[in-house]
Amino acid sequence: MEASTQRRLSEAGAITSAATVAATIFCCLPFASGVVGAGIAAFGAQFAPFRPYFSGLSLALLAYAFYQTYRRATRCDDGHCETPPRRRRRRFALFGIATLVLLLLTSSLWADWIIYWTL
Repeated sequence: MEASTQRRLSEAGAITSAATVAATIFCCLPFASGVVGAGIAAFGAQFAPFRPYFSGLSLALLAYAFYQTYRRATRCDDGHCETPPRRRRRRFALFGIATLVLLLLTSSLWADWIIYWTL
């Protein structure tokens, strides 16, 4: 066999091997992600009876965070008080986290509606 023919066949074999790997990934990856998603959903379903306790704990911790953020500073350590920009960033972060927690706590109310209208 000539060298140029052998080189062309070698390139064709490499391309078909790459195509086979790509087809396998595109075929099996959705299946694997579905299996992993179902496993995570089954694991999370075990915690469903504890949802009211976790919700109450989340709200109590948010209330404590708001108390810590908005309480008046009684004294300053070594004459250095907290600067307003730092306090502003803390409040901004707290409101972002509070929004995220409230969205997660109410997800059972609005998630079905979003899934219905996106499919």
